[in-house]
Amino acid sequence: MRMTRAKISAVFDRFFEKHGLKAFLFVVVSVITITVMWPSIFITIRSGEAGVLFKRITGTDTENVYSEGLHLIWPWDRMYVYNVRLQTVLEEFEVLTKNGALLNLKVAIRYKPDYRTLTTLHKLVGPDFLNQIVLPETEAILRHYIGQYEPAEIYTTKPGLIDKIVLNALENSEQRYVIIDDVLLKSVGLPESLRDSIDAKLVFEQKSLTYQYRLALEKEEAQRKRIEAEGIRDYNRLVSETLSEDLIRWQGVQATKELALSPNSKTVIIGGGQGGLPVILGGADASSPSTTSPAVAPALPAVPATTTPRAVK
Repeated sequence: MRMTRAKISAVFDRFFEKHGLKAFLFVVVSVITITVMWPSIFITIRSGEAGVLFKRITGTDTENVYSEGLHLIWPWDRMYVYNVRLQTVLEEFEVLTKNGALLNLKVAIRYKPDYRTLTTLHKLVGPDFLNQIVLPETEAILRHYIGQYEPAEIYTTKPGLIDKIVLNALENSEQRYVIIDDVLLKSVGLPESLRDSIDAKLVFEQKSLTYQYRLALEKEEAQRKRIEAEGIRDYNRLVSETLSEDLIRWQGVQATKELALSPNSKTVIIGGGQGGLPVILGGADASSPSTTSPAVAPALPAVPATTTPRAVK
């Protein structure tokens, strides 16, 4: 039998007349309870985060790592949310070198919790793993390895030193469920007197390298000149062995012929030079024969002494 709208309305009216106050109180209490318990029931894990659930009855849930998104849990349980992104912390450490000098190191450490073992990290270490694992492990490694070197080697960042520190930091931290991505040495603080002595030593080393380089250049230049001198000596020896007086006279004839055919003004005195070579004078030098020197090029054979030299112009 169908109930009409009027009958349904009458039923609700009778219910609210008898239980209206109780229903109102129930709704108010439910709304307040949901509002208060909402953060404990509806858990939002944002991007770059992961969660570990602690159940009040059974303990830490080591089987599941809760990823990004909305998760519904019982209000008596608790969700611990971890930042699993790569993070950087700047820290200062005081360490001793091999000879006992105190160094102040400023170090940047890049780290993040290992997502694969996040539940174990939470159960054995907890959210404060930075101060419990990352910083103590890094400091211990720095003290161990820097204690094997002299201050100058640390100050000048000896090749391979930082890499060795990083590798050992990685190996030790991964055994503690944390990934240390890198350890960057930002600065090295030394006592002023020690720093000045190291700087002076570096300056002297650079000067020494400069002198060695210049010495090597001078040795190469001396070798070059020695080879050049040997070449000139061999050339002169070959020329002196093959050069004859007849060849010199023939070359002098050729040079005199070319000068006579040139359009420039000149004076050629046949037989006036040493060994019968001609004397060649320019137009400006013809008036002062005493300042004229014999021509370099060989010339014609000497004219007999009884013959009077003729000037050809």
